[in-house]
Amino acid sequence: MAVNYEVGPEYRRFNQKNNVIMRSAWDPALDDYSERSKQAITGHIEKGDRGFGHLDFAFDTGAMAVVSSFGTGINRPNSGFTSWEPLSTSNEREVPEELKVDGAGSPAELQSKVRRVARYLGADLVGFTPLDERWVYSNHFLPGKGEDGKGENPPVEFPQGCDQVIVMGLGMDHDMMATAPTAIMMTETHRNYSNMAALSGSVAQFIRAMGYTAIPSLNDTALNVPLAIDAGLAQPSRLGPAITPEFGPRVRLCKVITDMPLGAVKNQRDFGVIEFCEVCEKCADSCPVGSLPSGPRTTEGTNISSNPGVLKWYANYESCRRYWAHVGTNCGICIRVCPFNHGKGFHHAIAKWLITFRWKWINRLLVRMHGWLGYGEQKDPAFFWNGSGG
Repeated sequence: MAVNYEVGPEYRRFNQKNNVIMRSAWDPALDDYSERSKQAITGHIEKGDRGFGHLDFAFDTGAMAVVSSFGTGINRPNSGFTSWEPLSTSNEREVPEELKVDGAGSPAELQSKVRRVARYLGADLVGFTPLDERWVYSNHFLPGKGEDGKGENPPVEFPQGCDQVIVMGLGMDHDMMATAPTAIMMTETHRNYSNMAALSGSVAQFIRAMGYTAIPSLNDTALNVPLAIDAGLAQPSRLGPAITPEFGPRVRLCKVITDMPLGAVKNQRDFGVIEFCEVCEKCADSCPVGSLPSGPRTTEGTNISSNPGVLKWYANYESCRRYWAHVGTNCGICIRVCPFNHGKGFHHAIAKWLITFRWKWINRLLVRMHGWLGYGEQKDPAFFWNGSGG
């Protein structure tokens, strides 16, 4: 069986400033992203491109309202709904120390209660892991701050004792993602980010009301993929996003870091993803700009947005980001074509079961069958407005 990840001695914690999305705020190689994206959107609307109309982009604007309002941001730490402080004065009460211990239960009971709350509040997946500091950003990046307006880069520092992580996942709608790359697909992405902002902030409030510290986080502060792997929710993949048994790569991840005594231990799972990705290169073959790698895993990154030292597949996120600007949306083609991107069904369950045997000939056959059956083809984005979606 393949190891989910191997970390070499040369590995260093990643600075969020070098995340390719953050680089748009300061790096001359990518700082024209916003203008190019606006031009692409205007061009789509003027030409009447299906899935890129004014109505479609208005839909996306509505879907991202929560995650882009009240100071909240997808990549922004300690802000809005993901504030590190209580969101209301009703939670600013002290809980006696004896109640923290006697009134909360054992670590296993606490995990059960947190899982129940998180699932009720909207999480499809919930896992727990101790905080591995290797996955914490060395520094935040705060665009628009600083004397030159190009951003501040302070170190990431947690309150004492915050060493437990609640990792939560939200599955994305299969039909909406099947329209990638369109504004309809992007709407589904932003809808989930808005839901995650509310989810992570609400779970954090619950934990604070129990008397503990809670740090809600979307894509900021720490790396979601390895945390999800450590929490037993997913495995790494060729295309970059984590692969889950339930949704494949069609999932968005958030987390809450806390000092609640959850007693979490790393619980990595192996359901055959790495061996399957070794023979399947559909994402690499389908990428319009060749951003995804073919061949075996490596420890070498492609540019400063790829942190080296971990054995994995490294994407070229610079060319990926440029394509986003060209098309006017985030792309999503790699998620759409991934053979793990399927809904429920007896035949899909059989395929996932066969993958667990890690037989190369079976995996190759499944990849071919995926193509023969027409899976991964782009869905007409007009389906949503025609009454068969939503």
